[in-house]
Amino acid sequence: MPLPPILHAEDGLNEGQAIAARIRQWDAGETRGPYTMELYPTMTCNIDCVFCDTTYRKGKQTGELTPDQYWTILDDARDLGVRRVFILGGGEPLVRKDVTPELMRRIKDYGMEGHIATNGTLFDEALIDQVIDTGWDELHFSLDAPDPGVNDYLRGRKGVFEKVAQTMCRIHGKKHALGRGPQDAPRMLVHAVVTNKNYWMFADMVRFASAVGAFRVNFDYIIAYRPEQHALTLSDDEKRQVPALAREAMQVAQEREIITTLDQFLLPETMDRGAMTFPQSGPADAQHAPCLNPWYYLVVQPNGAVSPCCVITGQGESAGDGLAAVWNDGAYFSSLRESMKAKEMTDLCRNCSMSIISRNDYIRESLP
Repeated sequence: MPLPPILHAEDGLNEGQAIAARIRQWDAGETRGPYTMELYPTMTCNIDCVFCDTTYRKGKQTGELTPDQYWTILDDARDLGVRRVFILGGGEPLVRKDVTPELMRRIKDYGMEGHIATNGTLFDEALIDQVIDTGWDELHFSLDAPDPGVNDYLRGRKGVFEKVAQTMCRIHGKKHALGRGPQDAPRMLVHAVVTNKNYWMFADMVRFASAVGAFRVNFDYIIAYRPEQHALTLSDDEKRQVPALAREAMQVAQEREIITTLDQFLLPETMDRGAMTFPQSGPADAQHAPCLNPWYYLVVQPNGAVSPCCVITGQGESAGDGLAAVWNDGAYFSSLRESMKAKEMTDLCRNCSMSIISRNDYIRESLP
């Protein structure tokens, strides 16, 4: 029997208002738990994306949190008032068959909003039924092109496109049989990494997403650290082509009622993820920090190390030692919050994504 949903004082507020209220409480001298938590069950992956920045994803990893540690972390998250849990990975979270499906069950039993990012190749019929029967909220499928050849090249393995398309169609069909539409749980989202191999496919990707029952497509420009990643970045001439291609796809998205992040591609400079800038004015408090994540967002790496986002990863204490301790009073988060108040950001912050920046801007609308 599932536990009753956890009730929060924020019920009746939208997401931006609820997070803004927590940030104001921090400035008033109170501690509040994270609104959103990301869990990375593993860095191991069953495919080999050519642009992936996780260089140690091959083979079985060591030092990953145990199932019991994850259940404790989730219990702590419930007590702290976490409203949303993302299951992600430097690898593929469904590789951890001993953790991820049960974690998904418990997240919904606790009345939390559940999201998972997956390459979509490890779904079986039991898991498809589980996400439908439990009302799992969102499934984020990583797919880089609506073309099998291009997608499978970027994903590093043949047959990936076909497998993901079949899984999404299967979920779409079962939802349709139950009278559910694209906006009903589990909602499906396509996430595409934009490279010089697929940047002209914006509109076709939107059409594909619509055909398989997705409600949204997120496009993010590649982050390049290594030579093989730099080889996939767009040339200046290709970047100049992007705004027109984005506008074309935005029209298709509007016609098909698909949400996208294409407005981030209307200006070539927004594609440079190595030179992001942030607000630097205002008092030295949480509300005027250049990044709000340290006050509402918690990421837990496979070994338990914590951080406030996926860009600054694994630098804090271990959540396996107690979630409340590392979030409320841990040396890492305490130091980071003070630095952010002083407008002192880390070097890695320049690699932030427009999706994180946009989410912070959305929260700021509710802060005054």
